[in-house]
Amino acid sequence: MSNPSATFPNETYLNGLRIADAIVVDALYNEFRLTVAKAIQSMGGSYADGNTFFRLSVIQTSLLLQHGQYPDDTPIFIFLKDLAVAQYSDWLREKGQELPMLPEPSSEEIPVINVLPDLQAMLEVRQQIRVKRQFTKLNVEDQRQILRLANLTAGIESGAQNKDIGTAIQSIERFKKLLDEKGKEWETPLPGWVATTLTDSHFNQIWTDCEALERRLYSSQVPASSENKTIRNAFILFVLLTIGFAAYTWVTQDHSPAKVYDNNFQPPNSILEDMAIRYSKDSISPIRPDACSLCFSKADEYYKKQEWREAAVELVPMIDDSLAVCQSDAFFYLAIIGLQLDNPELTLEFISKIEDLDRFGEEIYWYMALAYVKIAAIDPTEKDQAKRAVERALSNTEIPERRVQAEKMLEELAQ
Repeated sequence: MSNPSATFPNETYLNGLRIADAIVVDALYNEFRLTVAKAIQSMGGSYADGNTFFRLSVIQTSLLLQHGQYPDDTPIFIFLKDLAVAQYSDWLREKGQELPMLPEPSSEEIPVINVLPDLQAMLEVRQQIRVKRQFTKLNVEDQRQILRLANLTAGIESGAQNKDIGTAIQSIERFKKLLDEKGKEWETPLPGWVATTLTDSHFNQIWTDCEALERRLYSSQVPASSENKTIRNAFILFVLLTIGFAAYTWVTQDHSPAKVYDNNFQPPNSILEDMAIRYSKDSISPIRPDACSLCFSKADEYYKKQEWREAAVELVPMIDDSLAVCQSDAFFYLAIIGLQLDNPELTLEFISKIEDLDRFGEEIYWYMALAYVKIAAIDPTEKDQAKRAVERALSNTEIPERRVQAEKMLEELAQ
């Protein structure tokens, strides 16, 4: 089984999913989505099927963790992958379609397969997702009416339920039509399986996290495989060279994230000088191919002149597997260049690919926090996510100056 290297310890992913932390969901998407999607494709599914069932597995895993039902010490990637495969197989069975021949499970997968949720639990999650998806297709007034009834049905609110049913009858009918339940008699205004979904705060939070991510990823979903590395690398370069930034009206917006970002984004002045400092503590410096040294040297010339795209062009060749010893450094400086280009999503993408955690672990948390602050500077509704990212950076730094810096950032973001 092709198991991508995880950026963070397993417990970080589990704790994050347990509380539906959008930052952890982002990391899971960056690191594991394409590999899980490829597993679904190998079973005859489409690329869209792969993404759909990866999302489903993230949501169900988060629910299992929140309810204390996740099997202890199970690697998150293996669980997500095998759950996605099991969900896809059960969905095919439900639709009466021919089941594909499943690959022989590895020794790592067998114990995970044995503790996956049963078929009923998988069906219930698919049903929850169907309810939520169709609910989002309703107009705002219909959503308000349906949510009011859901709260009444779940006992969250009290009130004259019969009166509420009378005013919401058309909304109920439109919702039933979307759910393909038109003509069926519901024993209550909203059956339990509908009301529970719409009032489950944890389910709705993890759904929202995934939805926000997929909106950002929608325009750039390109499947990666060993056969198309050239296409993948060209795509990354294309994004760097052509990405544009939408203009936002700042008159009425919260400016604190922008100020925090401007005051704390302090990138190195030189790639080569920064690398020299980073490796100066090593008793034995790493031996790099001449090709790497040449690329870093050329990239630094452009970097010092603030010609960011040209610097990125020189760094991109080092993300090829043949230059693996140079990859973490290349991804790190590409991540910084992503911020210089006002593209924090690209920064997060490159950060997720850094494998040398011993050398870059603290830097990963720090620049990830800055990326989320930059996102909040663009879209102030993401401010809470930025605060969580800075809190994580604060808890993972041992540098006194950075601790002071992070604490001040949190104070300013709280204003």
